[in-house]
Amino acid sequence: MNKNAVRYLILTFVITYLFWGFDIVLSCLGLYEHPAYNIGIIFYIIAACAPAIAVFILWQKDPDKKGMRYFLKTVFGFNRPAIELSLFVAFLMIRFGIPFLFGDVTFIGDWWQVLVFIPVMLLFGGFEEVGWRGYLQPILEKRFGFVVATTINCAIWIVWHIPLCFIKGTYQYSGSYLWFAISLLGSAFSAAALHKVKGSIVPCILFHAIGNAVVSYGLSISNGTGAVVSYICQVILAIIVGWLVMNGNILNKTNQAPMV
Repeated sequence: MNKNAVRYLILTFVITYLFWGFDIVLSCLGLYEHPAYNIGIIFYIIAACAPAIAVFILWQKDPDKKGMRYFLKTVFGFNRPAIELSLFVAFLMIRFGIPFLFGDVTFIGDWWQVLVFIPVMLLFGGFEEVGWRGYLQPILEKRFGFVVATTINCAIWIVWHIPLCFIKGTYQYSGSYLWFAISLLGSAFSAAALHKVKGSIVPCILFHAIGNAVVSYGLSISNGTGAVVSYICQVILAIIVGWLVMNGNILNKTNQAPMV
């Protein structure tokens, strides 16, 4: 595997497992139940942001990519906002609209809570997209192609989340990790497709943050037919987008600015 990918994965897993490990200890001692606002929440945020932290650390070794200015410009710059916005809305509609049509959605909160917590969810998941989709995905695609690269990335992503199974209060602690892993497949392909058009990692970050906010404070999606159809449709649309990009029908590959 590419040495940059190995360095990224080592940094990411060490930081994440260290700080979520602290939360596991606190949880076992009865001192932390997510999302209690004590020292445990700080450990949680550091662990969740580890992929972005790892990218920033790695870029400090590259004189052409060093510094916060380059980091922010690369992460938040836009190339094709119209295309990105259209795909962003399409993937959100598939993710939540299809389960709703199948009757697999239960409203659990107020929408004002969702809107308030979207910025918060940037720290509880959104910023990790800088690493998974912005950094690792292009490296994997150079060797394996879009579909295989996204599948590998998703498998690593699933393993990365495992410590959450041992932290009280998280979905992974009380819910089915198998269903969570299946849902990550849809999210991984959606985010990879959003990044494939190479405008920015912002749509991936927002897609992740909005998704977390909605399922945490707005909707409960049962593990039924609607959810499965939604995941499948996300994967299919992502593969179509990937094919169109590769063939120059959405964005000429020469205009793509890789983050690695």
